[in-house]
Amino acid sequence: MISIKNLIKRYDDLLALDHLDLEVGKGVIFGLLGPNGAGKTTLVSILNGLTSFQEGEIEVFGLPLSKEITAIRQRTAFIPQSLALYENLSVIENLRFFAGIQKITGATLRHNLDYAISVNRLQPMLEQKAATLSGGQKRRLNIAIGLLNNPELLYFDEPTVGIDPDGRNEILETIRSFKNDAKTVIYTSHYMPEIEKICDEVAIIDRGRIIRQGLLETLLQEERADSVVIELLHADETQLLGLAQRYEDVEVINAVTLVMHRQNSAKMGMLLNALEAESVAIKQISYGTTNLEALFIRLTSSGVSDV
Repeated sequence: MISIKNLIKRYDDLLALDHLDLEVGKGVIFGLLGPNGAGKTTLVSILNGLTSFQEGEIEVFGLPLSKEITAIRQRTAFIPQSLALYENLSVIENLRFFAGIQKITGATLRHNLDYAISVNRLQPMLEQKAATLSGGQKRRLNIAIGLLNNPELLYFDEPTVGIDPDGRNEILETIRSFKNDAKTVIYTSHYMPEIEKICDEVAIIDRGRIIRQGLLETLLQEERADSVVIELLHADETQLLGLAQRYEDVEVINAVTLVMHRQNSAKMGMLLNALEAESVAIKQISYGTTNLEALFIRLTSSGVSDV
């Protein structure tokens, strides 16, 4: 479905994507994770033809992206974080307007409209103006607009930001259902539980490279279960670095996160005593890399701004 080899993207002196390789198969819900500045946004923008790149090879549907972007776009949809709809139009008017822009007509229009409305449960609100919809309903309309060309491949960029829990669950269930329709989904999010709930495979990107990729269940099973993630309320990173040098297997992830590898009760007790002596307050302790968030924290470091 998607094949990326040796992809390089520079913004002046900034190397946003550094010889990145990635493979995504057909019919999967694929989670793309990375800290701010890792290259997620740049990668998705390139795949949608919104940003150029300097070196590398990209194929989508077996077609070279650099030469067949128009044909590829006809089979894909990008649902951005920001809402792309008209508040003063009704739900059905929005759908018909965006279908008209794409020149979707006749039986194809009727079929695609029915599908987009049904999968997003929009039937009861077709005549409502978009401005009167709740945040979750607007997101569902946004997704429906993205489905008007009946895409084989969909990109979602943080689609649940600002949505209440019920609305978030509805959107996640809708996205998960696309797998039953043989659609492929690339899903970026900072909410780790969302990725764990809907994604089959995950790639973690950091500093422009894919540092881990595979089936989510396999990645978590392969990780060591004898590490401890210690989240702090507040600390000075320089202070933590000095402390970590005194204790074997202690790694500073960022100013509020420590990891102790190959922990045992004696070493753990010493570290906790040292943190107390340094007046460093502990927020949470997680034993073992048993979830995606713990794995993500261990593998990545904090960034400064998203690219």
